[in-house]
Amino acid sequence: MKKCPQCGFENQPHNQFCKQCGAKLTADEDQPMTREAAKEKSSKRKRKVIYLVIAIILILILVLFGIAQATGKHSSKSPASTSPKTEKKASSVAKKSPTTAASSTAASANSGRQTAIQTMPDVNTKNLTTQQVNKWVYANIMADWNKNNTDEPPLTPADQDAFIFGQSTDDHGCVEIQVQENHQSAFMKSIHADPESTPTIGWYRINAQGYLQQGAPGSDNWNTIAQNYQEP
Repeated sequence: MKKCPQCGFENQPHNQFCKQCGAKLTADEDQPMTREAAKEKSSKRKRKVIYLVIAIILILILVLFGIAQATGKHSSKSPASTSPKTEKKASSVAKKSPTTAASSTAASANSGRQTAIQTMPDVNTKNLTTQQVNKWVYANIMADWNKNNTDEPPLTPADQDAFIFGQSTDDHGCVEIQVQENHQSAFMKSIHADPESTPTIGWYRINAQGYLQQGAPGSDNWNTIAQNYQEP
């Protein structure tokens, strides 16, 4: 019999609802279970056990994986494993330092000597001022000096007063330029030039085509050294 939990009325075992109050009846726990119900209950317990075992295995796998990763990271960051590489790198830097320093010094020296010469092709070289003629000649003197006198201080655009430029016109109407060293200038004093002399270092001219040439006065042997106007 099923006893109603609401009103206490005893109903037949197959009744689902109380005949007296209509309340839903629960299974009588004292009633023996059928074979099918027992199997179903046993199956549910087995499934729960299997699910629990699988969950435990997955948790153990995750824990072991995490431990392995932590151990690997610790080993890679260990001072014992990195110190040889660090020492080797420091040694390489130490070996290269003198070469790097020498290269830097050489680069600095070369940059001081390789003073840029500005080429100005749009300037009319047949109609130059006296100042432009002197600058054009000095640009080539400066380039030659810095190339051939590597054991001396380099000439810069500010050192044009180290030379004296004397201009004249020859029989063909070409402008001739006599260049002498000015031993009273700061640059010539820095290289200990004889203060009592002003030697001529070369002759230049601008021919009828407007080309800058180098040679000797009264001679037809003039070599063209620049066709476009230049300034240091």
